[in-house]
Amino acid sequence: MTRQADPAAQQTDPAAEQTEPAARETQPTAQQAQLVIRPALAGDAAAMADVFIRAWQQAYPDVVPDAVLRALDHDQTARWLAELIARRTEGSTDVGERSGRVIGFIRYGTQPGEGQTGYVFGLYVDPGAAGQGVGRTLLRHAEQRLAEDGCDTVALHVFEANERARRMYTRAGFRPDGSTRIEPEYQATEVRLVKVLSSPAGS
Repeated sequence: MTRQADPAAQQTDPAAEQTEPAARETQPTAQQAQLVIRPALAGDAAAMADVFIRAWQQAYPDVVPDAVLRALDHDQTARWLAELIARRTEGSTDVGERSGRVIGFIRYGTQPGEGQTGYVFGLYVDPGAAGQGVGRTLLRHAEQRLAEDGCDTVALHVFEANERARRMYTRAGFRPDGSTRIEPEYQATEVRLVKVLSSPAGS
């Protein structure tokens, strides 16, 4: 499925540049001892496409038109993700894996004209990893990286009808800023959520 911009940052837990990016792994907590977060590599694109399509098919019936879900194509999605991984100057793409298997990923960075506001472009978790805190851990990871890069606020878009994701983001401290958008390719209203970031320790 060809797209010019990332879909809304949907949390679906039941939403690049150099060939070998510098490893900036997040040490897992005791509760998530098997979860490793690392920069995505080109070889991860197929597994990420599996996660993306499974997440959309599980979370978005009655959120986006059925035609959008039917149009999801694994090979095309994998190529799109490989391009994002390669263009790291346009944002970071990190995966979460357990036992060597990718079970989620997150894209984040900044946007022109947004000042010190970071942005979560997309957050996706395999439905098979539901309820294990993978999405929350990936989100905290992105917030930490954005704060380290000098951002004082983080924003994202989520489908208005995706109540589960909105509850998760509310618990994480995100609040709507009153703005919405409708991307032509998804034909569904998205709301913009924002959160003030804490300064990194030692800053």
